[in-house]
Amino acid sequence: MNEKCKSKMVAFLSVLVGIFFLQSNVCQAQQEPKLDLRTTVEKEVKVLRDGKETKARVPIEKTNPGDVLVYTIVYRNIGSSQVTDAGIVNPVPSGVVYLSDTAEGQDAEITLSIDNSRSWHKPPIMMQVKKKDGRIENQPVPMERYTHIRWIIKKPIQPGQSGQVRFKANVK
Repeated sequence: MNEKCKSKMVAFLSVLVGIFFLQSNVCQAQQEPKLDLRTTVEKEVKVLRDGKETKARVPIEKTNPGDVLVYTIVYRNIGSSQVTDAGIVNPVPSGVVYLSDTAEGQDAEITLSIDNSRSWHKPPIMMQVKKKDGRIENQPVPMERYTHIRWIIKKPIQPGQSGQVRFKANVK
């Protein structure tokens, strides 16, 4: 094959490869998983039901220090392909303190951060504290230092499927 033919063949193949990648990217763009997130916040209150004190969630009209707020994040796969290992990260809102062991979510691996989501740890997060006598002791990090909560949904989320995760926090 002469050089002129080789040149035309390379140009032709380059166009074919370019079209393949373009079509491939268009198909991938249409197939991308998409997770829609909706967050609601309610206040947890004590109510009497059938003569027994129980907890209920009500819309927030006013908060006071010590009130318990319940943050619920509903997720829904609005894409056309399944979502695997979906990550949902929520900062602990200012003005509240995360309540220990309240993060929950079905099929979710839950980790927390005390450094604005630079690192993640399974609860409880421990820290080393030097005592007056010089000994080093491990103690739980105060809840006030928790900055973010992360849920990794381990079960694939099929198109149209939804679920929810939640946590509670005290108003400062």
